[in-house]
Amino acid sequence: MTIIRLILGYLAAVLIMVALGVIAQSLFVLSGLKAVGAAIGLMEGVAMIVDDLMGLGPNYAIFIALGFAIALPVAALAGRLLPAPRALVFAAAGLVCMLVMLTLMKEVFFGVQIIAGARSLPGFWTQAIAGALAGLAFTALTPPARRRKST
Repeated sequence: MTIIRLILGYLAAVLIMVALGVIAQSLFVLSGLKAVGAAIGLMEGVAMIVDDLMGLGPNYAIFIALGFAIALPVAALAGRLLPAPRALVFAAAGLVCMLVMLTLMKEVFFGVQIIAGARSLPGFWTQAIAGALAGLAFTALTPPARRRKST
């Protein structure tokens, strides 16, 4: 039962990060378009967000799933070694995962941040905070590791 909860928690964290990340990136792009004078109504904005969820979402999910597949087990190990609250450890793991992932994506793609909404500092940090929220969701959805009894 525990392994199923871990897998479901992992999948939920990935989906939460994808949803928050794509919606945030869409809102940053919409804001940028409005700043240069584009007339974008509410329905066009909603349509863009839905299109981004369907178009960008699956590709972004691959990167996030890979990053979380590394970050969450590392957080579980760190949580056993550090005297910090479990929620803080996993939130930090999600945040750091997104910071590292976005930085590496920019380096790999010839210095261009492919997540357009993360090209500004506020957009970049919004993605990182979304990672922290996904880490918190993982904490809420999964059981803490059992302490082994020493004999």
